[in-house]
Amino acid sequence: MTHSRRLDRSTDELIGLCRGILADGAINISEARFLDEWLRRHAEFATSYPFNVLVERLHDALKDGVFEPEEEAQLLEALSKLVGGETQHEESGAHSLSCALPLDDPAPAIVYPDHAFAVTGVFVYGSRARVALAIAERGADLKSTMSGKVDYLVIGDVGSRDWVHSSFGRKIEEAVALKEDGSGVAIICERHWTESLK
Repeated sequence: MTHSRRLDRSTDELIGLCRGILADGAINISEARFLDEWLRRHAEFATSYPFNVLVERLHDALKDGVFEPEEEAQLLEALSKLVGGETQHEESGAHSLSCALPLDDPAPAIVYPDHAFAVTGVFVYGSRARVALAIAERGADLKSTMSGKVDYLVIGDVGSRDWVHSSFGRKIEEAVALKEDGSGVAIICERHWTESLK
């Protein structure tokens, strides 16, 4: 099995583990240690998204052996952002909300003229054609793939049934990798994008 297929399979397993931990709305030190140990057994992916984010958060939370309420809250937030959430979107057939873990925080100002956008996911705003038109009307380009030429990746609020994972897909993975390599791509959510249209 190739590295990329093992990564995909392990990512899906990680998302499932996170969903299980989140089922009761809390995370205790035993669950945090279990997740930390699972991540250690999958260390070959420690530098890949989303493993890299969770490894760092768990290390910070467990390094002193005390699981403070603030550390629990931060870890719960990270897990929730990774799994996105559950919904039923009639038009697309999607059953999940998009992940929020890779979003820029704070969200950047959005500049349209002479900038390039890419989009992924299903938009509450409307169809891809409607999203593309809104971007083009403001003087920006819409790119179909991620590259160093993309300034903004806009993630629709509803996950796509076509994504490789339940809460994110390849464009999100590629945008995170570009950011790690020093690209200036901003990763933003649909709500932030729609506010910029006003």
